[in-house]
Amino acid sequence: MAHPVAAQARSEIKMTLKQGEAALLTIVIPVIGLLVFGSVKLLPVPAGVPNRVNFVLAGAIAFGIMASGMVSQSISVAFDRSYGVLKRLGATPLGRKGVVMGKLAAVAALELIQLALLLGVGAALGWTPSGNPLIFIVGWVLATSAFTGIGMLLGGTLRAELVLGLSTLLWLVLLGVGSMVVPLGSLPGPVALLAKLLPAAGASYLILHGISAAGAVPLWAWIDTLVWAVGAPLLAIRLFKWS
Repeated sequence: MAHPVAAQARSEIKMTLKQGEAALLTIVIPVIGLLVFGSVKLLPVPAGVPNRVNFVLAGAIAFGIMASGMVSQSISVAFDRSYGVLKRLGATPLGRKGVVMGKLAAVAALELIQLALLLGVGAALGWTPSGNPLIFIVGWVLATSAFTGIGMLLGGTLRAELVLGLSTLLWLVLLGVGSMVVPLGSLPGPVALLAKLLPAAGASYLILHGISAAGAVPLWAWIDTLVWAVGAPLLAIRLFKWS
């Protein structure tokens, strides 16, 4: 299984890099977001975070993971299904599990490029490294698994036309309530409670405490992110449709 998955991952990376719109979505937009929101002084900064850039950088990384894993993958998978591409993949040794694993590997590789750019821009803007790098690594892996699983679940079960709008809407909603631009503590109580059940806020907290803020990660953030990281890919594998 390892060789077909690696081959699929390489193919996915090459296709994404050749598609200008995919590169814009997954790499350029998070960098622009960091540049813009990192300079907006009106935005609140959570307690314990050294400066605004630290907070926005963590949010931009989470934002980019959502773009790479959820939005880009859901749209590409949905249209590949509608064009019959995935049906042909079904005849290969990959199977459902192999397709999901291959896409996970491809997303992770592209996110490394994205991460290097964001950290470089963040450093130029005044990012002060803080937190626990191990928490960041675990949080990054879990967030990648969660959002790629969600993307595969949407793209592998819904019509392409529906996925195109739904994934983008979810991206914007999670941006607003996912503690990427506005801290969770600044949201109304019921909205903040709902946000803790969604995948973005927990992932944002792990990334924030991994590279931008000292202190312990709330238990709910670990539980939330872990549940989505395991549950979403498993659901995608179980419910995935070739056509």
